[in-house]
Amino acid sequence: MNFLKKQSLLRSSKTAYVLKLAGMIFLMTLGMSSQGYAIVDSYLIVNANVYTVNKNMPWAEAVLVERGVVTAVGTEGELLGQAQQKHKVIDLGGRMLLPGFQDPHLHALEAGINETACFLPAEGTTNTYREEIGYCRDEQNQSSWFIGAGVSMPALLETIESPLEFLDELIPDRPAVILDNLGHGAWANSQAMQAVGYMSLKTDPPGGIIDRDQVSGRLTGVVFENAQQKLRNAALPPTPENVDFAYNSLLNALKILAENGITTVSDAGGYWPRGHQEAWVRAEQNDQLTVRASNALYLYPDVPFDVQMSEFRGRYMNDPESLLRFNQAKIYMDGILSQATGALYESYERRLDLPAELQRGFLYFDQAVLLDYVVELEKEGFQLHFHATGDRGVGLALDALQHAKNKNSRHDMRHRITHLYLVADADIPRFKQLDVVTDFQLSPSSTDHETKRYLKGFVGDRANQLMPARRLHEAGVELVLSSDWDAEELSPLRKIEAVLTQEDDGFDDIGTVIELMTINVAKLLHHENKTGSIEQGKLTDFVVLDRDIFDVPVSEIGDAKVEATILGGEAIYDPEGIFD
Repeated sequence: MNFLKKQSLLRSSKTAYVLKLAGMIFLMTLGMSSQGYAIVDSYLIVNANVYTVNKNMPWAEAVLVERGVVTAVGTEGELLGQAQQKHKVIDLGGRMLLPGFQDPHLHALEAGINETACFLPAEGTTNTYREEIGYCRDEQNQSSWFIGAGVSMPALLETIESPLEFLDELIPDRPAVILDNLGHGAWANSQAMQAVGYMSLKTDPPGGIIDRDQVSGRLTGVVFENAQQKLRNAALPPTPENVDFAYNSLLNALKILAENGITTVSDAGGYWPRGHQEAWVRAEQNDQLTVRASNALYLYPDVPFDVQMSEFRGRYMNDPESLLRFNQAKIYMDGILSQATGALYESYERRLDLPAELQRGFLYFDQAVLLDYVVELEKEGFQLHFHATGDRGVGLALDALQHAKNKNSRHDMRHRITHLYLVADADIPRFKQLDVVTDFQLSPSSTDHETKRYLKGFVGDRANQLMPARRLHEAGVELVLSSDWDAEELSPLRKIEAVLTQEDDGFDDIGTVIELMTINVAKLLHHENKTGSIEQGKLTDFVVLDRDIFDVPVSEIGDAKVEATILGGEAIYDPEGIFD
């Protein structure tokens, strides 16, 4: 046991503990949760390493719970004295208890869909794609559209001379779309391109890029950024069958979230034309929603302003007593560095030979339109959730928030910018000035030297300053960590390990990293008075681990196992029956 725990715990007498347990009559009122686990109204957790994320009392031994609310936290001796006959005693056998993990940027519903989609390798040979697509084509022979996922579009363009003709040959009888591995591109056949009007389009659509052969000018079948969204919407319109599919995909994703100890999310998809919001609402209505969700609605650059604002007003949900809220607006500023679509202050590397208009990257919105949206969405109460990877994209998001502040004079909105692969030094003070939260995904694949070496081909030595989370945190900027699942790995424990073992600009204090994945996210989502720490009066959103991650080598934190996940007193994941 480490020194911090020894200083903050007052160990009760082992003899007193045994006598107290022997003398108690354990009575409980049991219901059955929607997941088939027991709901215990009143219980006392003992024999636990409790890390509370409460700075006034970071460690405890026991937690007393009444109807989904923490009523006391302290030593076993203290709480055994407060327990009554109605309290079931739950002995964790030395396991670790933490507040439930909170993931403020993921794509849960899409991750669920991808679990059942035709998944192709990011990079493959012509024969590989021919075989895999042929197999999936037979599997989807009753579908009106062929749908696949997983391919890297830049790699595809280097592998197949004409992706459009290749896909036409393999799937000539119906529209086909294959989504990329990062959410920023798609590959389609002629029927799909025709279905959304791209075959006759002479210019790029708002917020999107339609790739063409540099010599002939013919379509390659590959599109980037917002241009993919029309294909996605056409392939999965909100028919009853597709909404059922989205709903079942969401249930699958919720199961995975519970297995990873995640009790709060902010889903960053929000593709409302596909019935995604309806799937979430159904999950809550059917008592199948096993997270607190503050979700986003996606802002389309190619939808008329008045039409889109009407949709957002009608879809806004922000009941603080509900598990489900749609109170975020997801606004893409730019694309991604690895496709040279992230917006930069200085040009991409010359060897990329980019067109003049794309040498500093790509923007989704005309600036005047963007400013109008930001002002109106903030007026309607939406928290703004900006996607920005390049430093210019980050700076423009800050400009838009400054404009909204001047126009609306609203306070404590806690808007945020996510990804932030590059941040200009001059912009760092603006985060605090505008009360903007930064949202990083510090996964192993985004912080290792291989990633930096690869991105140097796009941005040169600027890649040495990728994702400066530590620098922003030390500057006093509010910061949270998220996964971007399923573009990146979901596991919070592997993320903690990755952040602590990051060689450049990493964190060295496990307690701080846990805060960035619990209480800081709760603050961002405006429910820090209810979740994010284990304190008297807060809801019982807990995760039980098989070991104390403070007492193992950092390189072993990712190997820890989630043994139970509790949401508001309900065991949503408990394979060993700890809370039975």
